[in-house]
Amino acid sequence: MHRWLLLVPMLVFPIAETSAQLVDSGVRELSKPEEQLIHLCEEMSAAFDKYYRGAAELKDDVEREKYYAEHDPLATYVARLTTFERDNHGAHAGLMAARRLVLLGAGGGEYGGPGDVGRQHALKVLPDYANADVLPEIIRYLDGGNVEPASEPLLRTLINATDISDQNRQFARLMLATWALNARDAREYQERRLAEIAEGSPLQYPKEKQWLLASIAAAPSQARISELRQEALGILDSLSKSDSPVRQPGIAGVDNNFSIIEVDPDKTKTMPLLSELASGLLFKEQRLRVGAESPELKLSLVSGGEWSLAEQRGKVVVLQFSFKGCGPCEAMYQDLRELTAKYQGQISIVSIMADEMQADTVDAVDSGKMSWNVHWDGPKGPIATKWAVQSFPTVYVIGPNGRIVARNLRGEKLKSQIAELTR
Repeated sequence: MHRWLLLVPMLVFPIAETSAQLVDSGVRELSKPEEQLIHLCEEMSAAFDKYYRGAAELKDDVEREKYYAEHDPLATYVARLTTFERDNHGAHAGLMAARRLVLLGAGGGEYGGPGDVGRQHALKVLPDYANADVLPEIIRYLDGGNVEPASEPLLRTLINATDISDQNRQFARLMLATWALNARDAREYQERRLAEIAEGSPLQYPKEKQWLLASIAAAPSQARISELRQEALGILDSLSKSDSPVRQPGIAGVDNNFSIIEVDPDKTKTMPLLSELASGLLFKEQRLRVGAESPELKLSLVSGGEWSLAEQRGKVVVLQFSFKGCGPCEAMYQDLRELTAKYQGQISIVSIMADEMQADTVDAVDSGKMSWNVHWDGPKGPIATKWAVQSFPTVYVIGPNGRIVARNLRGEKLKSQIAELTR
Protein backbone atom coordinates (compact mmCIF):
# COMPACT_ATOMS: atom_id res chain seq x y z
CA MET A 1 0.00 0.00 0.00
CA HIS A 2 1.29 3.43 -0.88
CA ARG A 3 2.17 5.69 2.06
CA TRP A 4 1.28 8.98 0.39
CA LEU A 5 -1.48 10.08 2.71
CA LEU A 6 -1.55 13.75 3.68
CA LEU A 7 1.29 14.52 1.29
CA VAL A 8 -0.86 16.60 -1.05
CA PRO A 9 1.22 18.82 -3.34
CA MET A 10 1.91 22.32 -2.06
CA LEU A 11 -0.25 21.94 1.04
CA VAL A 12 1.05 21.77 4.58
CA PHE A 13 -1.18 21.08 7.56
CA PRO A 14 0.75 21.91 10.75
CA ILE A 15 -0.85 21.65 14.15
CA ALA A 16 -1.79 25.05 15.54
CA GLU A 17 -0.49 26.02 18.94
CA THR A 18 -3.92 27.35 19.85
CA SER A 19 -7.08 25.68 18.57
CA ALA A 20 -9.12 27.72 16.09
CA GLN A 21 -6.36 30.33 15.98
CA LEU A 22 -6.99 32.96 13.30
CA VAL A 23 -4.31 34.03 10.88
CA ASP A 24 -5.47 37.59 11.29
CA SER A 25 -8.03 38.56 13.93
CA GLY A 26 -9.43 41.05 11.44
CA VAL A 27 -10.45 38.38 8.90
CA ARG A 28 -13.70 37.20 10.47
CA GLU A 29 -14.97 35.15 13.35
CA LEU A 30 -15.29 31.43 12.97
CA SER A 31 -18.66 29.73 13.19
CA LYS A 32 -19.10 26.97 15.75
CA PRO A 33 -19.02 24.21 13.07
CA GLU A 34 -15.86 25.75 11.59
CA GLU A 35 -14.20 25.66 14.99
CA GLN A 36 -15.23 22.02 15.33
CA LEU A 37 -13.76 21.16 11.94
CA ILE A 38 -10.48 22.86 12.82
CA HIS A 39 -10.28 20.80 16.02
CA LEU A 40 -10.99 17.65 14.00
CA CYS A 41 -8.28 18.47 11.45
CA GLU A 42 -5.78 19.22 14.21
CA GLU A 43 -6.56 15.89 15.83
CA MET A 44 -6.21 14.10 12.50
CA SER A 45 -2.87 15.76 11.77
CA ALA A 46 -1.55 14.73 15.19
CA ALA A 47 -2.77 11.15 14.66
CA PHE A 48 -0.99 10.85 11.33
CA ASP A 49 2.17 12.39 12.74
CA LYS A 50 2.18 9.76 15.50
CA TYR A 51 1.39 7.03 12.97
CA TYR A 52 4.31 7.84 10.68
CA ARG A 53 6.73 8.36 13.56
CA GLY A 54 5.80 4.91 14.86
CA ALA A 55 6.38 3.36 11.45
CA ALA A 56 9.76 5.09 11.11
CA GLU A 57 10.96 3.37 14.28
CA LEU A 58 10.45 -0.08 12.75
CA LYS A 59 13.39 -1.42 10.75
CA ASP A 60 11.86 -4.70 9.58
CA ASP A 61 9.78 -4.34 6.40
CA VAL A 62 7.30 -7.05 7.41
CA GLU A 63 6.74 -5.51 10.82
CA ARG A 64 6.35 -2.08 9.27
CA GLU A 65 3.74 -3.33 6.78
CA LYS A 66 1.82 -5.00 9.60
CA TYR A 67 2.00 -1.78 11.62
CA TYR A 68 0.65 0.20 8.66
CA ALA A 69 -2.30 -2.17 8.29
CA GLU A 70 -3.18 -2.23 11.99
CA HIS A 71 -2.67 1.42 12.96
CA ASP A 72 -3.70 3.46 9.92
CA PRO A 73 -6.02 6.22 11.20
CA LEU A 74 -7.34 7.10 7.74
CA ALA A 75 -10.59 5.11 7.92
CA THR A 76 -11.47 6.70 11.26
CA TYR A 77 -11.04 10.26 10.05
CA VAL A 78 -12.67 9.68 6.68
CA ALA A 79 -15.73 8.42 8.55
CA ARG A 80 -15.71 11.40 10.91
CA LEU A 81 -15.27 13.93 8.11
CA THR A 82 -18.05 12.29 6.10
CA THR A 83 -20.40 12.49 9.09
CA PHE A 84 -19.37 16.09 9.68
CA GLU A 85 -20.16 17.03 6.09
CA ARG A 86 -23.58 15.40 6.32
CA ASP A 87 -24.34 17.21 9.56
CA ASN A 88 -23.26 20.54 8.07
CA HIS A 89 -24.30 20.01 4.47
CA GLY A 90 -24.73 23.24 2.54
CA ALA A 91 -22.71 25.35 4.99
CA HIS A 92 -19.14 26.53 4.40
CA ALA A 93 -17.95 24.16 7.13
CA GLY A 94 -19.54 21.27 5.25
CA LEU A 95 -17.78 22.28 2.05
CA MET A 96 -14.47 22.45 3.92
CA ALA A 97 -15.02 18.89 5.17
CA ALA A 98 -15.68 17.78 1.58
CA ARG A 99 -12.47 19.57 0.57
CA ARG A 100 -10.53 17.64 3.19
CA LEU A 101 -11.95 14.37 1.86
CA VAL A 102 -10.82 15.33 -1.65
CA LEU A 103 -7.33 16.09 -0.34
CA LEU A 104 -7.14 12.78 1.50
CA GLY A 105 -8.20 10.99 -1.67
CA ALA A 106 -5.50 12.84 -3.59
CA GLY A 107 -2.96 11.27 -1.24
CA GLY A 108 -3.30 7.88 -2.93
CA GLY A 109 -3.14 4.62 -1.03
CA GLU A 110 -4.87 1.29 -1.45
CA TYR A 111 -7.23 1.31 -4.42
CA GLY A 112 -10.79 1.39 -3.14
CA GLY A 113 -9.52 2.10 0.37
CA PRO A 114 -10.75 4.73 2.84
CA GLY A 115 -9.19 7.64 0.94
CA ASP A 116 -11.06 6.69 -2.21
CA VAL A 117 -14.29 6.10 -0.27
CA GLY A 118 -14.10 9.53 1.34
CA ARG A 119 -13.44 11.23 -1.98
CA GLN A 120 -16.42 9.42 -3.51
CA HIS A 121 -18.65 10.96 -0.85
CA ALA A 122 -17.25 14.39 -1.65
CA LEU A 123 -17.93 13.86 -5.36
CA LYS A 124 -21.58 13.12 -4.61
CA VAL A 125 -22.13 16.30 -2.59
CA LEU A 126 -20.00 18.84 -4.48
CA PRO A 127 -22.81 19.69 -6.97
CA ASP A 128 -24.67 21.17 -4.00
CA TYR A 129 -21.78 23.64 -3.58
CA ALA A 130 -21.58 24.43 -7.31
CA ASN A 131 -21.50 28.21 -6.85
CA ALA A 132 -19.01 28.34 -4.00
CA ASP A 133 -16.19 30.68 -5.04
CA VAL A 134 -13.59 28.30 -3.56
CA LEU A 135 -14.81 25.34 -5.65
CA PRO A 136 -11.91 25.59 -8.19
CA GLU A 137 -9.45 25.18 -5.30
CA ILE A 138 -11.19 21.90 -4.40
CA ILE A 139 -11.77 20.26 -7.77
CA ARG A 140 -8.22 20.98 -8.92
CA TYR A 141 -7.07 18.07 -6.73
CA LEU A 142 -9.34 15.52 -8.39
CA ASP A 143 -6.48 14.32 -10.60
CA GLY A 144 -4.37 13.35 -7.59
CA GLY A 145 -4.02 9.87 -6.09
CA ASN A 146 -5.77 6.90 -7.66
CA VAL A 147 -7.70 7.62 -10.85
CA GLU A 148 -11.33 7.95 -9.74
CA PRO A 149 -13.84 7.26 -12.55
CA ALA A 150 -16.58 9.05 -10.58
CA SER A 151 -14.71 12.34 -11.04
CA GLU A 152 -15.77 12.46 -14.69
CA PRO A 153 -19.56 12.52 -14.11
CA LEU A 154 -19.13 15.06 -11.28
CA LEU A 155 -17.21 17.42 -13.55
CA ARG A 156 -19.71 16.97 -16.37
CA THR A 157 -22.52 17.75 -13.94
CA LEU A 158 -20.81 21.01 -13.04
CA ILE A 159 -20.13 21.85 -16.69
CA ASN A 160 -23.76 21.28 -17.68
CA ALA A 161 -25.40 22.87 -14.63
CA THR A 162 -27.73 25.75 -15.46
CA ASP A 163 -27.21 27.63 -12.22
CA ILE A 164 -23.42 27.65 -11.88
CA SER A 165 -21.06 30.62 -12.09
CA ASP A 166 -19.04 31.02 -15.29
CA GLN A 167 -15.82 30.76 -13.26
CA ASN A 168 -16.75 27.39 -11.81
CA ARG A 169 -18.07 26.02 -15.10
CA GLN A 170 -14.86 26.93 -16.93
CA PHE A 171 -12.66 25.49 -14.18
CA ALA A 172 -14.69 22.29 -14.31
CA ARG A 173 -13.89 22.11 -18.05
CA LEU A 174 -10.19 22.66 -17.33
CA MET A 175 -10.27 20.00 -14.64
CA LEU A 176 -12.02 17.49 -16.89
CA ALA A 177 -9.21 17.88 -19.42
CA THR A 178 -6.59 17.57 -16.67
CA TRP A 179 -8.26 14.48 -15.20
CA ALA A 180 -8.52 12.82 -18.63
CA LEU A 181 -4.83 13.30 -19.43
CA ASN A 182 -3.87 12.11 -15.96
CA ALA A 183 -5.98 8.97 -16.46
CA ARG A 184 -4.04 8.30 -19.66
CA ASP A 185 -0.68 8.83 -17.93
CA ALA A 186 -1.68 6.61 -15.00
CA ARG A 187 -2.73 3.79 -17.30
CA GLU A 188 0.54 3.99 -19.23
CA TYR A 189 2.54 3.87 -15.99
CA GLN A 190 0.56 0.94 -14.59
CA GLU A 191 0.95 -1.13 -17.75
CA ARG A 192 4.66 -0.33 -17.92
CA ARG A 193 5.20 -1.37 -14.30
CA LEU A 194 3.30 -4.64 -14.78
CA ALA A 195 5.51 -5.41 -17.77
CA GLU A 196 8.64 -4.62 -15.74
CA ILE A 197 7.45 -6.85 -12.89
CA ALA A 198 6.73 -9.66 -15.35
CA GLU A 199 10.32 -9.33 -16.59
CA GLY A 200 11.69 -9.67 -13.05
CA SER A 201 11.75 -6.12 -11.70
CA PRO A 202 11.44 -6.19 -7.88
CA LEU A 203 8.26 -4.87 -6.29
CA GLN A 204 8.50 -1.34 -4.93
CA TYR A 205 6.27 -2.38 -2.00
CA PRO A 206 4.62 -5.73 -1.10
CA LYS A 207 1.18 -5.14 -2.66
CA GLU A 208 2.29 -3.19 -5.72
CA LYS A 209 1.11 -5.77 -8.24
CA GLN A 210 -2.34 -6.04 -6.61
CA TRP A 211 -2.67 -2.25 -6.67
CA LEU A 212 -1.67 -2.09 -10.33
CA LEU A 213 -4.17 -4.76 -11.35
CA ALA A 214 -6.99 -3.20 -9.31
CA SER A 215 -6.26 0.24 -10.74
CA ILE A 216 -6.32 -0.96 -14.34
CA ALA A 217 -9.51 -2.96 -13.76
CA ALA A 218 -11.33 0.12 -12.46
CA ALA A 219 -9.90 2.60 -14.98
CA PRO A 220 -11.51 3.66 -18.26
CA SER A 221 -10.76 1.36 -21.20
CA GLN A 222 -8.00 2.17 -23.66
CA ALA A 223 -10.60 3.17 -26.25
CA ARG A 224 -12.34 5.46 -23.78
CA ILE A 225 -9.04 7.01 -22.71
CA SER A 226 -8.29 7.79 -26.35
CA GLU A 227 -11.68 9.50 -26.69
CA LEU A 228 -11.12 11.46 -23.49
CA ARG A 229 -7.69 12.63 -24.66
CA GLN A 230 -9.13 14.04 -27.87
CA GLU A 231 -11.86 15.81 -25.92
CA ALA A 232 -9.27 17.14 -23.46
CA LEU A 233 -7.15 18.61 -26.26
CA GLY A 234 -10.23 20.32 -27.68
CA ILE A 235 -11.13 21.79 -24.30
CA LEU A 236 -7.61 23.06 -23.69
CA ASP A 237 -7.36 24.57 -27.15
CA SER A 238 -10.68 26.37 -26.65
CA LEU A 239 -9.79 27.67 -23.18
CA SER A 240 -6.29 28.74 -24.21
CA LYS A 241 -7.76 30.96 -26.93
CA SER A 242 -10.36 32.48 -24.64
CA ASP A 243 -10.21 36.15 -23.69
CA SER A 244 -12.00 35.43 -20.41
CA PRO A 245 -10.72 37.50 -17.45
CA VAL A 246 -11.24 34.54 -15.09
CA ARG A 247 -8.20 33.74 -12.96
CA GLN A 248 -7.39 30.88 -10.64
CA PRO A 249 -8.74 32.02 -7.27
CA GLY A 250 -6.16 33.12 -4.73
CA ILE A 251 -6.76 31.42 -1.40
CA ALA A 252 -6.35 32.65 2.17
CA GLY A 253 -6.57 30.55 5.31
CA VAL A 254 -9.06 31.73 7.89
CA ASP A 255 -7.12 29.67 10.45
CA ASN A 256 -3.39 29.04 10.54
CA ASN A 257 -3.72 25.48 9.27
CA PHE A 258 -5.84 26.33 6.22
CA SER A 259 -8.54 23.97 7.45
CA ILE A 260 -10.97 26.77 6.56
CA ILE A 261 -10.18 28.71 3.40
CA GLU A 262 -11.71 31.64 1.56
CA VAL A 263 -10.97 33.45 -1.67
CA ASP A 264 -8.60 36.40 -1.34
CA PRO A 265 -9.59 38.99 -4.00
CA ASP A 266 -6.23 40.78 -3.84
CA LYS A 267 -4.23 37.57 -4.17
CA THR A 268 -6.46 36.46 -7.03
CA LYS A 269 -5.27 39.46 -9.06
CA THR A 270 -1.77 37.92 -9.14
CA MET A 271 -2.88 34.40 -10.07
CA PRO A 272 -2.70 32.93 -13.61
CA LEU A 273 -5.54 33.44 -16.05
CA LEU A 274 -7.62 30.41 -16.90
CA SER A 275 -6.36 30.72 -20.49
CA GLU A 276 -2.75 30.61 -19.25
CA LEU A 277 -3.38 27.45 -17.25
CA ALA A 278 -4.97 25.80 -20.28
CA SER A 279 -2.07 26.91 -22.50
CA GLY A 280 0.37 25.37 -20.02
CA LEU A 281 -1.40 22.02 -20.03
CA LEU A 282 -1.53 22.06 -23.82
CA PHE A 283 2.20 22.92 -23.95
CA LYS A 284 2.97 20.09 -21.53
CA GLU A 285 0.97 17.60 -23.60
CA GLN A 286 2.48 18.65 -26.91
CA ARG A 287 6.07 19.52 -25.92
CA LEU A 288 6.95 17.90 -22.58
CA ARG A 289 6.18 14.23 -23.06
CA VAL A 290 8.99 11.73 -22.47
CA GLY A 291 10.82 11.27 -25.77
CA ALA A 292 10.01 14.75 -27.06
CA GLU A 293 12.72 17.26 -27.91
CA SER A 294 12.84 19.70 -25.03
CA PRO A 295 11.65 23.24 -25.75
CA GLU A 296 14.07 26.11 -25.38
CA LEU A 297 14.29 27.69 -21.95
CA LYS A 298 16.27 30.83 -21.09
CA LEU A 299 16.77 31.81 -17.47
CA SER A 300 18.37 34.59 -15.48
CA LEU A 301 20.28 33.08 -12.57
CA VAL A 302 20.06 34.64 -9.10
CA SER A 303 23.86 34.38 -8.88
CA GLY A 304 24.17 36.45 -12.04
CA GLY A 305 24.46 35.45 -15.67
CA GLU A 306 22.14 33.68 -18.06
CA TRP A 307 21.37 30.00 -18.59
CA SER A 308 20.01 28.52 -21.81
CA LEU A 309 18.78 24.97 -22.25
CA ALA A 310 19.87 24.97 -25.90
CA GLU A 311 23.45 25.66 -24.82
CA GLN A 312 23.51 22.50 -22.67
CA ARG A 313 23.58 20.08 -25.62
CA GLY A 314 26.02 17.29 -24.90
CA LYS A 315 25.22 17.42 -21.19
CA VAL A 316 22.57 15.75 -19.09
CA VAL A 317 20.16 18.37 -17.73
CA VAL A 318 18.20 18.02 -14.51
CA LEU A 319 15.44 20.60 -14.26
CA GLN A 320 13.80 20.88 -10.85
CA PHE A 321 10.84 23.04 -9.83
CA SER A 322 11.10 23.76 -6.12
CA PHE A 323 10.36 26.26 -3.34
CA LYS A 324 11.51 27.01 0.21
CA GLY A 325 9.68 24.89 2.75
CA CYS A 326 8.81 22.09 0.31
CA GLY A 327 10.04 19.04 2.22
CA PRO A 328 10.34 16.63 -0.73
CA CYS A 329 12.03 19.37 -2.78
CA GLU A 330 14.66 20.14 -0.18
CA ALA A 331 15.20 16.44 0.47
CA MET A 332 16.64 16.33 -3.07
CA TYR A 333 19.24 19.02 -2.43
CA GLN A 334 21.90 16.73 -0.97
CA ASP A 335 21.66 14.46 -4.03
CA LEU A 336 21.79 17.47 -6.36
CA ARG A 337 24.93 18.75 -4.63
CA GLU A 338 26.54 15.32 -4.96
CA LEU A 339 25.57 15.01 -8.64
CA THR A 340 26.90 18.49 -9.36
CA ALA A 341 30.29 17.58 -7.84
CA LYS A 342 30.49 14.08 -9.31
CA TYR A 343 29.61 14.88 -12.91
CA GLN A 344 31.33 18.20 -13.48
CA GLY A 345 31.26 19.06 -17.16
CA GLN A 346 28.76 16.28 -17.90
CA ILE A 347 25.68 17.57 -16.14
CA SER A 348 23.81 20.84 -15.76
CA ILE A 349 21.31 21.18 -12.92
CA VAL A 350 18.91 24.10 -12.58
CA SER A 351 16.22 24.74 -10.01
CA ILE A 352 13.31 27.04 -10.81
CA MET A 353 12.07 28.46 -7.53
CA ALA A 354 8.50 29.37 -6.66
CA ASP A 355 9.48 31.20 -3.46
CA GLU A 356 7.21 34.04 -2.41
CA MET A 357 10.22 36.30 -1.88
CA GLN A 358 13.24 36.41 -4.18
CA ALA A 359 15.40 37.03 -1.10
CA ASP A 360 14.65 33.47 0.09
CA THR A 361 16.01 32.05 -3.17
CA VAL A 362 19.07 34.29 -3.03
CA ASP A 363 19.76 33.25 0.58
CA ALA A 364 19.62 29.55 -0.37
CA VAL A 365 22.27 30.15 -3.02
CA ASP A 366 24.49 32.47 -0.96
CA SER A 367 24.47 30.05 1.98
CA GLY A 368 25.65 27.17 -0.22
CA LYS A 369 22.42 25.24 0.34
CA MET A 370 21.96 25.22 -3.45
CA SER A 371 25.28 24.91 -5.27
CA TRP A 372 23.93 24.65 -8.81
CA ASN A 373 22.11 26.98 -11.21
CA VAL A 374 19.05 28.63 -9.64
CA HIS A 375 16.36 30.86 -11.12
CA TRP A 376 13.64 32.67 -9.15
CA ASP A 377 10.27 32.32 -10.88
CA GLY A 378 8.07 33.48 -8.00
CA PRO A 379 4.76 31.99 -6.87
CA LYS A 380 2.65 30.89 -9.83
CA GLY A 381 5.50 32.24 -11.97
CA PRO A 382 5.49 32.42 -15.76
CA ILE A 383 7.72 29.39 -16.30
CA ALA A 384 5.88 27.12 -13.86
CA THR A 385 2.60 28.23 -15.45
CA LYS A 386 3.84 27.64 -19.00
CA TRP A 387 5.21 24.21 -18.05
CA ALA A 388 1.95 23.36 -16.22
CA VAL A 389 3.71 22.60 -12.93
CA GLN A 390 1.02 21.34 -10.57
CA SER A 391 3.07 19.80 -7.79
CA PHE A 392 6.50 20.18 -6.24
CA PRO A 393 9.06 18.93 -6.85
CA THR A 394 8.48 18.50 -10.57
CA VAL A 395 11.64 17.12 -12.18
CA TYR A 396 12.67 16.70 -15.82
CA VAL A 397 15.74 14.77 -16.95
CA ILE A 398 16.91 15.78 -20.42
CA GLY A 399 19.48 13.72 -22.28
CA PRO A 400 22.62 14.99 -24.05
CA ASN A 401 20.67 14.92 -27.34
CA GLY A 402 18.13 17.40 -25.96
CA ARG A 403 15.28 14.92 -25.61
CA ILE A 404 13.25 14.44 -22.43
CA VAL A 405 14.30 11.13 -20.89
CA ALA A 406 12.23 11.01 -17.69
CA ARG A 407 10.04 12.99 -15.37
CA ASN A 408 9.85 13.15 -11.60
CA LEU A 409 12.78 10.91 -10.74
CA ARG A 410 14.30 11.27 -7.28
CA GLY A 411 16.76 9.50 -5.03
CA GLU A 412 18.41 6.34 -6.35
CA LYS A 413 16.29 6.32 -9.50
CA LEU A 414 17.57 9.78 -10.43
CA LYS A 415 21.17 8.80 -9.67
CA SER A 416 20.84 5.61 -11.69
CA GLN A 417 19.41 7.49 -14.66
CA ILE A 418 22.22 10.08 -14.55
CA ALA A 419 24.85 7.35 -14.33
CA GLU A 420 23.39 5.62 -17.38
CA LEU A 421 23.19 8.83 -19.42
CA THR A 422 26.77 9.85 -18.60
CA ARG A 423 28.30 6.39 -19.06
